[in-house]
Amino acid sequence: MKSENFDLSAFGVRTANQIANRVLGIGPNDLLNPEPARSGLENPARKLREIANDMRAQAISPETGEVDYGKLVESESYARFKTFARALPYCTKEDLGDRPHQIAFWINLYNALILHGVLHYKVSGSMLRDIGFFRRVAYNVGGMRFSADDIEHGVLRGNRRHPYLPFTQFAKGDPREMMSIEDPDPRMHFALVCGARSCPPISAYDGEQLDAQLDLAAAAFINGIGAQFDPEAKILFLSRIFKWYAGDFGGREGALRLVDQYLDTSVDIAGARIRYLPYDWSVNSLA
Repeated sequence: MKSENFDLSAFGVRTANQIANRVLGIGPNDLLNPEPARSGLENPARKLREIANDMRAQAISPETGEVDYGKLVESESYARFKTFARALPYCTKEDLGDRPHQIAFWINLYNALILHGVLHYKVSGSMLRDIGFFRRVAYNVGGMRFSADDIEHGVLRGNRRHPYLPFTQFAKGDPREMMSIEDPDPRMHFALVCGARSCPPISAYDGEQLDAQLDLAAAAFINGIGAQFDPEAKILFLSRIFKWYAGDFGGREGALRLVDQYLDTSVDIAGARIRYLPYDWSVNSLA
């Protein structure tokens, strides 16, 4: 939402991002797909979904969503994904198809980028051990650098600000703005997996079924780790996702309406007090 964003000029936003990256030791050529393929791929959104489904089947627990990173790094699907990533520099917005297919592509790419980044940087313990991780892990897509933060805040959230930064992800005039999704769907927060245990489980999203899949993701998260209700104390405990991205949900009341929409019908949260659950940043690895 525009009202959330601190009034910085395009120059100010670019400068602030450059300073942040410099402090974190991140350069413009820090990419996980530094060597482009000789050509692009036909229908990259479909190809990515197919690979994401295979990685999920081969290395991710369907019960808990935990990732067997040891199995993943040795899998045929992960090898195919790294080959796919080398073709991303040729990918254009037009290649991705209509809006639902674009959203599905960017969700799947974000989730795959996090997996790739965890393996590449050998992340263990906490996802916050490297505070610059989400700015550091990045792909060249269409000749432009997109970090995990760029995909989440700049593309999927419609170029809104990071919860802890006072300016939009992309400066005005940044060519990456062309990839930003207008009128973003807040349910995408239940599909993005940042690698932490408090994240939703990984799924592979398809533009043809996106609305139904996001409904399922919202219901699963809200009736799982995303919301807990204490009927005696009349307290609704919510994931901090609802606090960090309150503006995306239409404020506190909008978040409550969405929770009520997907929460088990036997639960009555009318008049409940809100508390926020601790966020477990431990890596979502299968023990």
